[in-house]
Formats: sequence, C-alpha cells, structure tokens
Amino acid sequence: MLLETWKSADEIVKKEIIKYGIFCKKATECASCEIIIEKIDAINASIEDLSKKFNSEILNGKNKKRLIIGEGNCEIDRQIERALQMMMISEKSLITLNILLEDINLHVIFEVTLTEIQPYKSIWEWTPEEKYNIALKYKETGVYLFKEQRWVDAFYRFSRACKILITLEPIRDLELDKELENNINNLRLVLYNNMAGCQLNRKNYEYTISLCSKVLSKESNNVKALYRRGVAHGRLKDLERAVPDLKNAINLEPHNQTIKEQYLLYNTKLQEANQKFENMVKRMFKT
Repeated sequence: MLLETWKSADEIVKKEIIKYGIFCKKATECASCEIIIEKIDAINASIEDLSKKFNSEILNGKNKKRLIIGEGNCEIDRQIERALQMMMISEKSLITLNILLEDINLHVIFEVTLTEIQPYKSIWEWTPEEKYNIALKYKETGVYLFKEQRWVDAFYRFSRACKILITLEPIRDLELDKELENNINNLRLVLYNNMAGCQLNRKNYEYTISLCSKVLSKESNNVKALYRRGVAHGRLKDLERAVPDLKNAINLEPHNQTIKEQYLLYNTKLQEANQKFENMVKRMFKT
C-alpha cells in the first residue's frame, strides 16, 4: 500500500499517513495536542539516547503524552512539532526524522497518532499583552536552558520570543499602555543580549557583535552587551575594538572580576602589538 507522504522543504521531516484522520483545523503555535507514540527506532543512537543525550521530552519512553506546540526545547521535539502541525485529529502516521546533531547523522522513525487538538488562535489574533506574556515565558525557558549550557536550544527559545515581539512593530502605532510598551522594548533588548550570549558560547563571534550592537544602539551602557561584544572582538583579534568595549564595561562595573580579567588580557595584547609596531617603525627609519 502506497502511503500519502508529506516532506519538509529541508528534508528533515517526512510524514507518511497510515490511517487518515478527521478533517479539522491544524494545530498552530500554543495549541495543546494529545498524542500516542509507538514503535520508536533510531539509527546512530540508542532509543535511550533520544531523551538522555538529545533531551527529547516527546520520545522519552512514555507512549501517551500531551504537549503544547511551540514549546519543544530540543531539535528532535521541534521537528516532531512540525509533523504534528501537518496532521488531522485521529490521523496515524509514520514519522521519519533526519537530523544532524553533535556531528551525528541521527535517523529516527516512529508511529504517532494525534488523538486530540485543543486549538489556539492564530498569532495575528493575539493581543499585544498575550504576545508579551508568551515571549516572556519563552525567555524564561531559554534562561533555564542557557544555565544548562544548552546554547542552541536556549538560542532557539530566545529567538522565537523575539520573533513574536517583532510582529508588534512598529510599536508606536499600537498606542499601547506606556508600561506595556516599555516592558516589550526592554524584553527585546534582553532577548538580543541573551542570544548574543548563546552565540558567544558557540564561537559565532560576528553574530555576537551584531546582536550586541543592536542592544548598545538603544542602551549604550549595557554592561553585558559591552562585555560580550568586547570579548567577541578580542577573539577575532580586533584588539582596537575589543579594549574600548571592555574598558567601558569595567568602568561601569569596576568590581566585576570576569570583565577585569578579559580587559587586562586584551589590553596587554594591544600594548604589545603597539610596541612591536613602534619598534618596527624605528628600525625602518633608523639611520
């Protein structure tokens, strides 16, 4: 029997219908779904690895579970959510995931039945207060993931929160309560800063600099942004940009030992580089 197939454009997710469901509105972000997972198999990893190593909360050995679309906190679960958003109630499908994780080509296959959807309105129907509160919730989850050193998962959560807030632009035209407007603007800066922290830990220094510059264009004395941008410039050996950022950060927080260590490191390197240049110039013009 030939199964009806849907495949994502990036070919990470494939869904093959085993049993057709009842026509309904598909699950969107924040919709609550009840599912049954069966017959899990994995290549290049054990089934236990899916939850213990790759942090899946969906493929964790329990067959029946309820989840909220948009709250997947690892790559496996985010890809499963994509498949669920293409399913109907009572549909049973064979799901295949092909994901590159930690240099492992992970191949996961399982059957899933979507037994229930409690829909949530589409994002364009959310009020500004709802968007702020959901973005704040995503941010808080991202902070937890960041503390767990799950940089990619934390970045995804911060990024998703930021994308929700971007749908409120231009915010001035919404004529919001001043407190809510300030909260939204402040949260956006926190999200940019947190994303920069993730990128710095991932050694994506150019992206770190770009994100920190967005923060500093609005809040020039933001210590975290100055520190992270300074370190990123330093790692790229751009000492003339690294040192001023770190100097400004240490002036704002003179007792911060972490900032002080990085400032001394890159300031010393800058002075050494300047001295070498001066010595070279003296030798060139020596009579």
